[in-house]
Amino acid sequence: MKKVTYLFAITKGLVLTLHRITKDISNMKGKNDYTLTKSEMSVMNALWSAGKALDVHEVVARYDEPRPAYTTVSTFLKILTTKGFVDYKKGNGKQYLYFPIISKAEYTSRVMRDVKDSFFGGSASSFVRYFVENEKLTEQDIQELRSLIQK
Repeated sequence: MKKVTYLFAITKGLVLTLHRITKDISNMKGKNDYTLTKSEMSVMNALWSAGKALDVHEVVARYDEPRPAYTTVSTFLKILTTKGFVDYKKGNGKQYLYFPIISKAEYTSRVMRDVKDSFFGGSASSFVRYFVENEKLTEQDIQELRSLIQK
């Protein structure tokens, strides 16, 4: 019975250690940090569309009603700064001005590449085929695709 209890304790300790390591890795900057949640994407869209550094009030003002709370947007800006999407500079007084350090095009490219690699084995033709077969493409969409392929 002692051997079983000992083995259980070792296994439990190993599982807890693996869980902690996994949690630590997911908190580090890396692959998991380059995807945005829906809320983070909303903040990034506000910054991308502004074309200039914004304070938290200005970010909130870019939302449609009902707008999120100032503290909520401030928290997301801190998260985005930690993830490496946003940086800030000192504004007037206690004010900080936030700006994106990755373009929307670069972010889109990263995400699409990850989707292609993760779901389609890195195959661009499988990636495109999925959309051709599963989306309702208009005649104009089809013509645009043909035009792109012929380039």
